[in-house]
Amino acid sequence: MNKLQFNLGLIALILFVLPQPAFAQQKIEREYAIKPAQVAEDALKFVNQAFEGQRIRWYAEESQKGKSIEAKVKQDGTIYSIEFDEQGNLQDIETLIKFRSLPEKLQQAIMNTLEADFSRIKIYKMQRQWTGPDATLQQLLAKKKPVEKYTTRYELVIRGNKDRSTSDYEVLVDDEGTLISTSKIIQKDTRHLLF
Repeated sequence: MNKLQFNLGLIALILFVLPQPAFAQQKIEREYAIKPAQVAEDALKFVNQAFEGQRIRWYAEESQKGKSIEAKVKQDGTIYSIEFDEQGNLQDIETLIKFRSLPEKLQQAIMNTLEADFSRIKIYKMQRQWTGPDATLQQLLAKKKPVEKYTTRYELVIRGNKDRSTSDYEVLVDDEGTLISTSKIIQKDTRHLLF
């Protein structure tokens, strides 16, 4: 065995023996209020039709994925967040919900998913997320039965204990409670995040 092979073997052994940090996706975002004049016309039209006469708050959100525009509005006791890209194309609609409002089977599936990654869990916020064709999402907002297919997912903001460290995470699961993604939240402005 020559010296190079020995050194490479030693490096490999050291890397294998040293504790490895958990590599999780990180979520870094900044959210700030904007005026309706800064919003694309298509986004304004969609939201104004769906929430006629309601007070609408507009925000820009910057993250590692890019920039998006969000409308936040409360109607009939439900808080909605409608996200668009900068050109005004609808990305998704989220509604703030309570975990206990979900069917018991889905609650258990989500808890099983969370408990597989975290030793302690506190759910701070949960949202139902709809994606699909604009017309279908407009029907959902109007509480009508949509004709076309759409996707329902659930986004949770939790404080979780993982690898002896407690942090805040954003967890996305499908409509059966199966994990889609977990992102460690690096910074957040809770004044808007928890709206």
